[in-house]
Parts: sequence; C-alpha cells; structure tokens
Amino acid sequence: MLMTRLGTAMMLLPGIGGHLVSVRIRLWLAITLSFLMLPVLGGLFATVPNTTGGMLMIVFSEIVVGLFIGTVISFLMSVLSLAGSMIGYQVGLTNAFSFDPIAQQQSQLLTGFLSNIGLLAIFATDLHHLMFQAIVDTYTLFPPGQALPWGDFTETLSHLVTETFRVGLQFAAPLVVFGLLFYTGLGLLSRLVPQLQIFFIAQPVQILVGAWMFMLTLPMLVSLFLRFLEDGLVPYLTPR
Repeated sequence: MLMTRLGTAMMLLPGIGGHLVSVRIRLWLAITLSFLMLPVLGGLFATVPNTTGGMLMIVFSEIVVGLFIGTVISFLMSVLSLAGSMIGYQVGLTNAFSFDPIAQQQSQLLTGFLSNIGLLAIFATDLHHLMFQAIVDTYTLFPPGQALPWGDFTETLSHLVTETFRVGLQFAAPLVVFGLLFYTGLGLLSRLVPQLQIFFIAQPVQILVGAWMFMLTLPMLVSLFLRFLEDGLVPYLTPR
C-alpha cells in the first residue's frame, strides 16, 4: 500500500522519474523508500478492508494522491520549460534542439539548458529532499481510506497552471522586452530602407545580444526558480 502512493509520485519526479534513469533503479528506489517509511506510516493502514472491492478502492485512492502530488511537482518544474520557450523565441534559437529532461523529449536549446541547470540546482541544494518530504507528508493531509477532496485537487491544479504561466513569463520578461524593442526597430528599419536585407543583418545581432542578456539574468533566474519551487512545496509539508 505504501508502494502504491510513493511509487506513483516518484514516477513523476523530475530527474528521478525520467526515462534516462534505469527502470530497475527507479523501482528499487521506490521499494527502498517504502520499506524505510513502513515503521512510520504503517500504522495508518490499520483499517484495511477485507473485501476485494474495498481494497481496490484504497489502491485507487492511493494512486490518485500519488498522481496529484507528482503532478504538482511537475507543474512547478515546468516553469523553466515555459520560460525557456519564451526566451528562445526572443533570442532566435528556436531551430536548435536538445533533450529536455523535464518534458522527456526534444525541445528548444535554451529550454533543455534551463531544465538541466534547474535539475542540477535542485540536487546541489538538496531540494529533492523537500520533494520526498512532501510526498511522505501527504499521508497527514490525505489519510488512507478517507474520501478524496476532488474539488480541492481540481482547484489546486488549475491555480497552479495559472501561477506557472505567470511566473514563467516573469522569468522571461527581460528577454521579452528586448524582443519587442528589437523587432520594433527592425520594422522601422525595414520601412526606412526597403532594399536592405534586414534578416541577414539582424539575426547575428539578435543572437549575440540575446545570449548576452540571457547569461546576465541566468543566476537570478535560477535563484528565483529555487525559491518558487520551495514555496510551492511548503503547503504540503506538516509543521515540525
């Protein structure tokens, strides 16, 4: 029963639940965590029903809770992918692709770069411990065998999607402002000198200046992302 919720949540964790990690390693990690939490959380399953239908209902509710907390963490991580996509359009690197460990697919170069930097920062600052703690503390928020708050789940995820888009836009705001000013200048220049090949002249400048601005804002972006991730996990932690 512990393996059901913990394993489902860990399946969606960034880095650990990725396809680049061996299935055996992911399975053994989930089993190991379940055995470690058994003395602490095993007492919560004292009223396990004897009927098959009741057992299936508890298993289903455990899977739903695991999917919920795993989806919350995935949404918090997706802010980097959103910001990277917006920055890539402004810098002019939308045709360069790399592997994104969060989306588990090929994505824009800056999106994959930000995702890898975000994962590295999470493990370097031990924020992955906070993820495991949030998963374990869901047993306090959603005890096994009780009715699931479907309305709260839906409302939380909908608000999280809106918040993720807002924060991602804020992360990319300096480059978005640069892009608006740059393309406005290109439009004026194209009107003033129609015979000038604007694309061939402007693209190297766009990439150079955009990459320079991106590297200047990168330390602040990573710091704000770590704070956003921590603030997003705090509501699921029990006070100690």
